[in-house]
Amino acid sequence: MDHTQQTSRLLQLPKFILSHILSEVAAFSMSTLRTVMETSPVLAKAAADARVYKAINMRILALHPLTTVHMYKDIMERALASGNVEAHYIKAIVEYFHNDNQEAGLHFLKVAAQGSYTDGIYLYGIILCCRGQMEEGTAYLDSLGWRENMAKGDRTWKSIKRTLHGVQVRELPIYKETLYEIGLTLTCEEEDIRIRCDDCYYFKQMAKFVFMI
Repeated sequence: MDHTQQTSRLLQLPKFILSHILSEVAAFSMSTLRTVMETSPVLAKAAADARVYKAINMRILALHPLTTVHMYKDIMERALASGNVEAHYIKAIVEYFHNDNQEAGLHFLKVAAQGSYTDGIYLYGIILCCRGQMEEGTAYLDSLGWRENMAKGDRTWKSIKRTLHGVQVRELPIYKETLYEIGLTLTCEEEDIRIRCDDCYYFKQMAKFVFMI
């Protein structure tokens, strides 16, 4: 069977099956999905499905969230409406930091965190801690298993810093006030921010965020 015949048979599949196949493509790469959609109006129509937009891999936009301020509006709207957690994370960055709309930003970030998006879990937890909501914030950080292995949290913070590169991150007064209050309770005397124990872990992770270390 030649390529033309294979393509023809593919296009004859029911729309819901095509949409499922395209959701797998979308999870692999946003650019690959776009290329596939351009090959056929049938595939383009099948791609306009909530399952596709919920699954779509938006990592390239998560690395450059401010590009969505003036571009990619259609795909962002569709992805948000479909419950794509990465789209919620991107929207949270734009709202909380760029637009200084903290309420909206926290809403989108919470959706990303509750959807098990790792960067969203970490950033939401850290921001809650810095805003004085320690009980809820530390619960999110604990879910990443830092007590067993701090490496995952460190990798996640590096990923978040890449996302925040070029984004204005304001040092809100509440952040420094909370850091100061927690600092007064510490018994750990280790000043190296890279060395952390159960006593100083949250404090030092918060300091990394506040001062972008």
